[in-house]
Amino acid sequence: MAAYFILTQTVTDQEKYREEYVPRVLPFLEKYGAEVIAFSFETERLEGNPAGGAVVLRFPSAQAVRDFLGDPDYLPLKELRFSITTNASAMIVPEFAGL
Repeated sequence: MAAYFILTQTVTDQEKYREEYVPRVLPFLEKYGAEVIAFSFETERLEGNPAGGAVVLRFPSAQAVRDFLGDPDYLPLKELRFSITTNASAMIVPEFAGL
Protein backbone atom coordinates (compact mmCIF):
# COMPACT_ATOMS: atom_id res chain seq x y z
CA MET A 1 0.00 0.00 0.00
CA ALA A 2 1.29 3.48 -0.87
CA ALA A 3 2.46 5.79 1.88
CA TYR A 4 3.02 9.50 2.10
CA PHE A 5 6.11 11.10 3.61
CA ILE A 6 5.14 14.51 4.97
CA LEU A 7 7.95 16.83 5.95
CA THR A 8 7.41 20.28 7.36
CA GLN A 9 10.42 22.52 7.81
CA THR A 10 11.59 26.09 7.67
CA VAL A 11 14.34 26.41 5.06
CA THR A 12 16.97 28.88 6.24
CA ASP A 13 19.00 28.88 3.01
CA GLN A 14 16.65 28.53 0.03
CA GLU A 15 19.43 29.00 -2.53
CA LYS A 16 21.51 26.14 -1.11
CA TYR A 17 18.39 23.98 -0.78
CA ARG A 18 17.43 24.65 -4.41
CA GLU A 19 20.93 24.36 -5.88
CA GLU A 20 22.62 21.72 -3.71
CA TYR A 21 19.96 19.60 -2.00
CA VAL A 22 17.18 19.24 -4.58
CA PRO A 23 19.32 18.09 -7.57
CA ARG A 24 21.12 15.56 -5.38
CA VAL A 25 17.97 14.16 -3.71
CA LEU A 26 16.08 13.53 -6.96
CA PRO A 27 18.01 10.33 -7.84
CA PHE A 28 17.21 8.92 -4.38
CA LEU A 29 13.53 9.70 -4.83
CA GLU A 30 13.60 7.93 -8.17
CA LYS A 31 15.47 4.96 -6.66
CA TYR A 32 12.73 4.47 -4.05
CA GLY A 33 9.81 5.14 -6.38
CA ALA A 34 8.80 8.45 -4.81
CA GLU A 35 6.61 11.03 -6.47
CA VAL A 36 6.62 14.67 -5.39
CA ILE A 37 2.99 15.56 -4.65
CA ALA A 38 3.46 19.02 -3.15
CA PHE A 39 6.30 21.36 -2.22
CA SER A 40 6.54 24.95 -1.02
CA PHE A 41 9.04 27.05 0.90
CA GLU A 42 6.11 29.03 2.29
CA THR A 43 2.77 27.49 3.15
CA GLU A 44 -0.47 29.08 4.27
CA ARG A 45 -0.66 28.47 8.00
CA LEU A 46 -4.19 27.71 9.13
CA GLU A 47 -3.82 26.30 12.65
CA GLY A 48 -1.11 26.13 15.27
CA ASN A 49 2.46 27.23 14.62
CA PRO A 50 3.77 24.94 11.88
CA ALA A 51 7.08 25.30 10.06
CA GLY A 52 7.18 27.62 7.07
CA GLY A 53 7.43 25.04 4.30
CA ALA A 54 6.25 21.56 3.46
CA VAL A 55 6.99 18.61 1.21
CA VAL A 56 4.60 15.74 0.48
CA LEU A 57 6.05 12.66 -1.23
CA ARG A 58 4.17 9.53 -2.30
CA PHE A 59 6.12 6.27 -1.98
CA PRO A 60 5.05 2.76 -2.97
CA SER A 61 5.08 1.70 0.71
CA ALA A 62 5.98 2.82 4.22
CA GLN A 63 9.04 0.58 4.01
CA ALA A 64 10.22 2.47 0.92
CA VAL A 65 10.10 5.70 2.98
CA ARG A 66 12.17 4.07 5.73
CA ASP A 67 14.63 2.67 3.19
CA PHE A 68 15.02 6.09 1.58
CA LEU A 69 15.67 7.82 4.91
CA GLY A 70 18.09 5.10 6.02
CA ASP A 71 20.03 4.77 2.75
CA PRO A 72 23.71 5.15 3.77
CA ASP A 73 24.43 7.11 0.59
CA TYR A 74 21.62 9.55 1.44
CA LEU A 75 22.84 10.24 4.99
CA PRO A 76 25.35 13.00 4.03
CA LEU A 77 22.60 14.68 2.03
CA LYS A 78 20.22 14.38 4.98
CA GLU A 79 22.85 16.15 7.10
CA LEU A 80 22.96 18.92 4.49
CA ARG A 81 19.18 19.25 4.75
CA PHE A 82 19.42 19.41 8.55
CA SER A 83 22.06 22.16 8.28
CA ILE A 84 19.87 24.44 6.14
CA THR A 85 16.51 23.92 7.85
CA THR A 86 14.95 24.40 11.27
CA ASN A 87 11.74 23.37 12.98
CA ALA A 88 11.55 20.13 10.98
CA SER A 89 8.93 17.47 11.57
CA ALA A 90 8.48 14.32 9.49
CA MET A 91 5.87 11.57 9.39
CA ILE A 92 4.64 8.62 7.35
CA VAL A 93 0.94 8.51 6.57
CA PRO A 94 -0.52 5.39 4.92
CA GLU A 95 -2.68 5.82 1.87
CA PHE A 96 -6.36 5.92 2.82
CA ALA A 97 -7.97 2.54 2.25
CA GLY A 98 -11.38 3.25 3.75
CA LEU A 99 -12.74 2.77 7.21
